[in-house]
Amino acid sequence: MATIDRYYFNVCTKGAERRGRSLDALVAGTGLSPTDFARPGWRGPVEAMALLVRNIWAALDDEYMGYTARRAAPGSFAFACELALEGSDVADGLRRAARFYNLLDAGIATDIHAADAGLVVEVRFAEPDRDPDHYFSEFWMIIWHRLACWLAGETISLLSAEFDYSRPDAYFEEFKYLFPCRHRFDGAARRIVMDAHALHAPIRRTPAELEAMLAAAPLDIMTIPASDVSAARRVRQLLTRSPDLTLDELAAEVRLSTHVLRRRLRAEGTSLATLRENVRRDRATRLLTSSNATVEAIAEALGYAEARSFTRAFRHWTGLSPSAWRAGGGLDETPLAAPRRRV
Repeated sequence: MATIDRYYFNVCTKGAERRGRSLDALVAGTGLSPTDFARPGWRGPVEAMALLVRNIWAALDDEYMGYTARRAAPGSFAFACELALEGSDVADGLRRAARFYNLLDAGIATDIHAADAGLVVEVRFAEPDRDPDHYFSEFWMIIWHRLACWLAGETISLLSAEFDYSRPDAYFEEFKYLFPCRHRFDGAARRIVMDAHALHAPIRRTPAELEAMLAAAPLDIMTIPASDVSAARRVRQLLTRSPDLTLDELAAEVRLSTHVLRRRLRAEGTSLATLRENVRRDRATRLLTSSNATVEAIAEALGYAEARSFTRAFRHWTGLSPSAWRAGGGLDETPLAAPRRRV
């Protein structure tokens, strides 16, 4: 189960709260508690974030989530995707969707064009002060990349991302996973560049698949770029079962050479080390929250030879030791059996 840092849960509701909606009402039915948002190191499931976004859409009658002066009525994303599906290729599909949004004139101008490097998506907010945390700006940019991946039925590499504000040090570790590419801050615009493959990649989705995606929206879009057939998704699934599998073992499982597996992961904007770290981080936070296993047992379950190696990694992920993180959740440590495998 993929998770999202508490920072994004904290900021995604701000547009609605500024319009008078209560946080308790917004999180109703999501399984979330506002107290979690303040807990250091807490991470929430991506499914809960998708439900929270849908609640905000419904509460405001606005898919722009209160971050623009004019609203984008619910159904806007669905209609934009229907237009995109009619495109001659992925780039044409994205341009059709962008033209529709630009005609809404609701406060965001989206320009999609070809460049030497690849396909460029540039966004301009009419009133950027309405989004001081840059939450919706980053969400909007990510959506275009992931819609491209969904239309193509494969992961399209993100080559670079530029922002006209300073590096977000407060959440940069999480930011890097959302934008797995080169970054430039304090630039001239907010734009992303996708691999040139996006310029002519065929649209491989059907109306039935679009209907299913929209029924779950925005969940399916939020869980891309790990597409159903990507090497990254398969490797993550294997690591979830056995986090200490070696590159050779993983390559054998997916029936690729180690060289080809490395190359495919790199093309998908990730690496074995990144995937292993993500899986271990997500499982560690779940075990610390939902079990009474000792730190030593959790370290062994995750494939660490020593608890101190796990503690060091956990500090890097959350800024806290496992014990300090767990203390925030009120769990005591009592021994449980742990799996045998180690690195």
